[in-house]
Amino acid sequence: MTCGYSPGKTIPRFLPFPDSRGPPGPSIIEPVNLFRRKIPPSEAPPAAPTFGEWLIRQFSAGEPTAAMPFSRLERVCSNAGLLLCAGVYSRPQDFGGLAPGSREGDIVARRTADGFKASLADRAHTVLAWPWDHMATSVAWTASRSGDVAEPTLGAALTGIGVAYALTYREQLAAVVELWQQVAAGLNPDAPPPDLEAMGRDMLQAYRSGSGAVPPL
Repeated sequence: MTCGYSPGKTIPRFLPFPDSRGPPGPSIIEPVNLFRRKIPPSEAPPAAPTFGEWLIRQFSAGEPTAAMPFSRLERVCSNAGLLLCAGVYSRPQDFGGLAPGSREGDIVARRTADGFKASLADRAHTVLAWPWDHMATSVAWTASRSGDVAEPTLGAALTGIGVAYALTYREQLAAVVELWQQVAAGLNPDAPPPDLEAMGRDMLQAYRSGSGAVPPL
């Protein structure tokens, strides 16, 4: 009986089955990207300057404070401190969220009182020092010793001392403002009498309009 086998033929061990699946379709497994690009974090907007820093920049005429000699740095800080105290004096409610007490503010008040007493005792040989002069000397000296005399550092220190002094020793500051206006009027008799409170209020408004800091710091 013939079974289809021939000794000269080799029968494969595995017979191929016909492919009834048709043409290959789209792959259901998505390729994985092993080298994904990292998205850099978005940069935070720059912080608004403090009131003290903003005032320092108004008097620095574009010159970096780090390049100033100590005498000029002290003078710039004093001018900024004058209007900072005037701004706090004109609108203390804008600074109510800040802690009023500080050791530096106490020192400024004590040195101001001692200086005024000395000037009354010996008007001919005593130079009157205003509270913002004491503030400027302290801020400029501390910054110079630390090696960081950048505007933000000076401004933060000046704001802290000025706000603490102006809020805690408002009665003393009121007497100082009145005396300063008398002295300034005597130096410029032909000019309108100065109004330090109005000057501080105007500078505070300009600062808030320009920096967007509400409330100011």
